[in-house]
Amino acid sequence: MTLSNGLVCFTNCLIPLEDGSLVEQDVWFDEKRGVILDAQKTFFSRRERPSRIVDLHGNILSPGFIDIQLNGAYNFDFSIYENDESYREGMKLVAERIIETGVTSLLPTLITQDKTVYPKILSLLQPFSTPKSATLLGWHAEGPFINHDKRGAHAPPFLLTAPEGIKSFEDIYGERNLAENED
Repeated sequence: MTLSNGLVCFTNCLIPLEDGSLVEQDVWFDEKRGVILDAQKTFFSRRERPSRIVDLHGNILSPGFIDIQLNGAYNFDFSIYENDESYREGMKLVAERIIETGVTSLLPTLITQDKTVYPKILSLLQPFSTPKSATLLGWHAEGPFINHDKRGAHAPPFLLTAPEGIKSFEDIYGERNLAENED
């Protein structure tokens, strides 16, 4: 059995260029570091070939988009909570349908609203994906901690200050919905 060196070669693929044209080109990827490599430079410096080759059979290989502020899509609003089951169904629907637009990862966004809603929704917005969907990376909250003078369209009755620093955030969002460190 051959051990993996972490190098993957995507072969027989078309790469989109800025002018909209496609070029046939192999792409080397280091899956341990998560980076695209210069194949020739990597071959001569590491003296290795990819341990895994993926034949794309002439399909297009392109990076996915990350939507960092998505309030909702496909008739589902991330800020509206009825019950856990329908909310999870909505999350799954968005994740599975948005992939067709080129979005591969997203941050569901909650608008400023009543403070009682945050813990319910945020506990559901944990990282999530299915084999055929985009990945929900977590969540993005637009409030309620916004300066009244700079509130824009945010409803004043829902705006809060954070007089106790991080404890104010824990009290509103729910302590278990906040992470001190990256995973």
